[in-house]
Amino acid sequence: MSNVLSILKVIPTSPEVDREAIVKRAQEDLISGLEIEILKREEEPLFFGLIAIKLYVKTSDSDEGTATLQLFEDRLLELDDVDNCEIERQTIIDY
Repeated sequence: MSNVLSILKVIPTSPEVDREAIVKRAQEDLISGLEIEILKREEEPLFFGLIAIKLYVKTSDSDEGTATLQLFEDRLLELDDVDNCEIERQTIIDY
């Protein structure tokens, strides 16, 4: 079965937010109980010192994988330091 690579763009509430803490929570707490893997992360400068976090996330190519990704997004949005989270790009991968 194939997998889906999704790039999630996570936008913090302010430039002062600890982005490392957001990533750590995502990797440890937020993926708990989900069939999801964070493969990589990058940062993208936006404006006025605000820096977005890009999470490269692998899920299964199925309805369950789609629901899992949506649940992960919802968990990210519940964090006090996260203003927005959106899927920037998706593609099918074979690993």
